[in-house]
Amino acid sequence: MEIAAALLCDAATVREGLLHVLGGAITRVWSPGLPAPLGVALAAVIELAQEETAVPHELQVEVFDPDATLIGMVMGGFQTAPNERLEPGEHVLVPVALDLRMVGTNRFGCHVLRLQLDAGIVKREMSMWLLHTDERDLPGVR
Repeated sequence: MEIAAALLCDAATVREGLLHVLGGAITRVWSPGLPAPLGVALAAVIELAQEETAVPHELQVEVFDPDATLIGMVMGGFQTAPNERLEPGEHVLVPVALDLRMVGTNRFGCHVLRLQLDAGIVKREMSMWLLHTDERDLPGVR
């Protein structure tokens, strides 16, 4: 089991086995002050081997502020039925959407998201920056 894809976005939903993403590939969020919500969702695709289907799994996201302090954790469960139509060695892709919009922070700067599957080892780390809205107009910052 691996994380085949993951990105931060404005919104993400799963319907009928399809991942719907709005405003994807966010790396920066702007806020006029603190405390502030991160204001993002996570869209992920989990790759399962055939023998990993039909049992429940969990995606856990831990959010750390620039001081490496844990400021939030969001978990979501997923499960898929075995598919008799798979070819030998074919993997199953399972879309997952988690809402991180209300995870709040008291710090500007780089925030790290650690993604784990089934409460195991960290499978992926992602970074996003929360910046003050006044920084938008500084040279070199986009």
